[in-house]
Formats: sequence, C-alpha cells, structure tokens
Amino acid sequence: MSKSNKEITAIITIQRRDCEITNYILQTFPDASIERLKIDGKTTTHRISFKSDNDADEALPGLRAITIDSIKSGKKTIWAKGSCCSACYILGNSEAVILGSRAVKPDTLSYRISLPSLSKLIDLKHDLQNAQMEFTISELSSGDSNTITDREKEIIFQLYEYGYFDPERKLSLTQIAEKLDVSPAALSEILRKTLRKIVKDYVESNL
Repeated sequence: MSKSNKEITAIITIQRRDCEITNYILQTFPDASIERLKIDGKTTTHRISFKSDNDADEALPGLRAITIDSIKSGKKTIWAKGSCCSACYILGNSEAVILGSRAVKPDTLSYRISLPSLSKLIDLKHDLQNAQMEFTISELSSGDSNTITDREKEIIFQLYEYGYFDPERKLSLTQIAEKLDVSPAALSEILRKTLRKIVKDYVESNL
C-alpha cells in the first residue's frame, strides 16, 4: 500500500431522524444505550442495553412491532434487527468498517470508522453531502505522526528566512544547503516530509 493510501480512522457524527428503533427506545427508555453491531447497507443489527429487566421486557413487544427480528439476549439486553436508517444505509454501502457507534441523542449518531485511505473518506463525505445530510468528521488518524519535529521547524524557518518560499527566490535549495552545512538531498528530504505534514494537517482539518 502506498503512502497516500494509508488506512485511516475517524469519528463521523451524523444527524438523521428516520431510525425507528432509536426513536422508539430513546423516547420511551431514555436511560437505555444503543450500539450498532452490524450494518450491511440494507439492515442494521442493534444491541440495546436497559437499566433493568422490567425495561427490557416492556420494550420487547414494541420493538417486535417495528423490527425484522428482536431477541432478548440477556436479562437487560435485546438484539434488534431493522431496516437501515439513512445514515446506516450510506455507511453500509461505503467501504467504511464500523468500529463502534453510539446515539448522541435521538436524531444524532456518532460512528467510529476505519477506511483503507483518505480518498475513501472523501468519497463518503461526498455521498453524505449528496444526500443532504448534516454531519461532522473529527479525530482523523492515519497511524502516522503528524507532529513537526524541532529539527523540521528549524529547517522550515531557515528556508523562509533565506527567501526560499518567495515568488522570486534569492537562493536555490543547493545554496541554502551549503549555508546550513547539510547535503542538498538531505535538505530536500526534510523539506518534503515537513511540507507533507503541513498539507496533511490542512487537508484533514478542512474535511
């Protein structure tokens, strides 16, 4: 896999109001928690955890009326399989792997996802935009350190002071390398890595 195709993880928070299971549970049992265990683009399997046995027993008939299948899997837990909401439909038909999810509130879901590359995340972003969905993307990580080292900062500042980034350069990279007592190849590699970190941070901050 090339450097431009690093696996990426992110948190994506989406507003939607068409999940019958979430609406029913959080309106009737606000203390319950809901996880999405499996999303295939057509159906979503939810695991619902209740505060008490009585809540689970009380919720089961209502869930069975609005789901494809609902099974009590423990004293306080129900697995409920229903048709995908608009958010799960888009995620389920993308290349995203759902690492975890939670209902922030009845109309808002937060998913932790993994994708094979940043371009696939951008594709997902476009799909959500085309569906006119409200969403935010945060906590992007590619496993690479995006921190600029002290040495890289020093080199960038010196290149700036020597006018390397000016429209009309006063000195070439080779001439600056001589002044800094490093090889042109080493200086070029430090510059490349540093600029990549700066651009990566900019792109990820503006998704």
